[in-house]
Amino acid sequence: MCGICGIVKANHALPAHETLVAMNDRQIHRGPDDAGYYRAPGVGLAMRRLSIIDVAGGAQPQANEQETVWVVYNGEIYNYLELKRELESRGHTFRTHSDTEVILHGYEEWGTRMVERLRGMFAIALWDAPRARLMLARDRFGVKPLVYAFADGRLVFGSTARALLAEGSLTPRANLHALEALFAVGFIPSPLTMFEGIYNVPAAHCLLYERGEIKFEKYWDIDFTRAKSSSLSWVDAVAEFRARLSRAVEIRRMSEVPLGALLSGGIDSSAVVALLQARAAEPLHTISIGFEADGYDESAYARAASEHLGTQHHTFTFTLQDFERLPQVIEHLEQPQCSATSLPIYLLYEKCRAVGLTVVLTGEGSDEMLGGYHWYRGDAQARALLRLPAPLRSWLAASPLKMSAPARRVLRAAPHNMAERYAVWQMVASPQQRAEFLNVHSHNGGAVTGVWQNAFGSPLDDAPPFHQMQYIESHTRLIDFINMEVDRLSMAHSIEARAPFLDYRLWEFCASLPTEMKTRGGLEKSLLRAAVGDLLPKIITQRRKQGLGAPHRLWWKRERLPDWAEARLTRDALVRADYFVPAHVARLRAEHVSGHADHSRILMGILTTQLWHDLFQVNKSTDTADVMPSGPILERVP
Repeated sequence: MCGICGIVKANHALPAHETLVAMNDRQIHRGPDDAGYYRAPGVGLAMRRLSIIDVAGGAQPQANEQETVWVVYNGEIYNYLELKRELESRGHTFRTHSDTEVILHGYEEWGTRMVERLRGMFAIALWDAPRARLMLARDRFGVKPLVYAFADGRLVFGSTARALLAEGSLTPRANLHALEALFAVGFIPSPLTMFEGIYNVPAAHCLLYERGEIKFEKYWDIDFTRAKSSSLSWVDAVAEFRARLSRAVEIRRMSEVPLGALLSGGIDSSAVVALLQARAAEPLHTISIGFEADGYDESAYARAASEHLGTQHHTFTFTLQDFERLPQVIEHLEQPQCSATSLPIYLLYEKCRAVGLTVVLTGEGSDEMLGGYHWYRGDAQARALLRLPAPLRSWLAASPLKMSAPARRVLRAAPHNMAERYAVWQMVASPQQRAEFLNVHSHNGGAVTGVWQNAFGSPLDDAPPFHQMQYIESHTRLIDFINMEVDRLSMAHSIEARAPFLDYRLWEFCASLPTEMKTRGGLEKSLLRAAVGDLLPKIITQRRKQGLGAPHRLWWKRERLPDWAEARLTRDALVRADYFVPAHVARLRAEHVSGHADHSRILMGILTTQLWHDLFQVNKSTDTADVMPSGPILERVP
């Protein structure tokens, strides 16, 4: 596990060593154990290493025997031993026991198609000197971050935006389109980042740099076209799912350093821990978080799972005082947020480090793979009502019937294509609200859904709505919110997080199954519940999903926040940053404190934007041109 960065120049100038060191030092938390550098005319590569596999011999950068191909890489290749045996049978000789060397010889044997054979999480930078080609590659679900800036034949890249800013040619400016998108859908959609001119390499893509130009190659996608029916019986599907999940857990056990797991008490993390503990020679260290606020705490379920499985369990409690850590969290996220889930996640991994762990398995990815979130059930219920006349829909949305706020929005808006409807389910602030409190007028919230429709419409025209939503979510929120949080907040404490549910072969199997196998009996994730039912107590397998949250609604109820927060919300501070209208921010706060409305997500987005602005000494951009890509978001990026 590492942080990587580098520079490629079309003029073949030698990058300054001091510049590479400055970039590398900005991400030392991602790799505190070692640093490495490679420089040649036109290229410089750097890395920070967190030693996990081949601790003694796996230093980077690494080169082939002729030193014509060089690589730095962040991640884990879980099938590297299998690939190593295949490459050795083809005549390749290995000098180390690391998975990094498999990437080098794999490239020699298969070229850029090497990435199709990798099973794992990765961000790769590979320099092919004879071709003067740089290949950047990102794993299928964007678990590992990889950002870049490109102008005038010069490509700068890294694991973090801070590394790119340290290179010196970029001025930190706010991307106003990303900001409005954040308040539209609750996260910043790739390829955008919060920094103008810095973009995400899309997941499941390679970026190729040659002769001062860049192009993108997509190497994988999820295929739901076979999901209309299945020849498998329910019993066979459960057995196959169990076998694939077990294998996904097994291959993520490899480590030369202490390994443990998060355990929330939900079915996802409990399943991972059950399969992991079954293979462990001694009790596994498991970590969970409790909450003093009512409605958030799952720690009793985590203890029940731990006692049943025999793990060595550690629990700590989140209090409102922990919101004091928000500035640290935003510094590591490198962007604002409209939620507060990042705080308990940050503290969970801090606790993992305190216990002595370096590798931690988690339950992320199950809800996206099996449709476990509330909006899957809500969308199924709402679809029949969308055909009703608008007046009747409006009456239902305003009625006292038991219904979530997102469901009421869906009824009012009645979007019929899935990209628009998914955006409404995720919406933080309506277009009217955004027009009131934002000093941004690009209407980029609508541009986001337009891009999604272009990217995801055609491949899913014949797919059931459930699978359409899965496809969109797995290409957007999973990558840009869930995986982004987990990577940055685990690496903030030099912890490697591994998610067995993000195994692409497990996903390919689940994508081939019809909806009814994932929602059998009206219970979300029924396939998973059946697959691990013999390993866990019924108190775990039969409970509904609760999900990790944080009581930011209660925190914003306070008449006065801590001084550092109030300082960012004064009229003067808001005017200086110039993202928000001070009078409307004051109104939102007053309405929330009085209980007139719940504006906690909007207010969290405003505060964290102000924090981000100060932490990174950002200038507000004056550019209001539409910088969202005009074509499919996975095929055309700036």
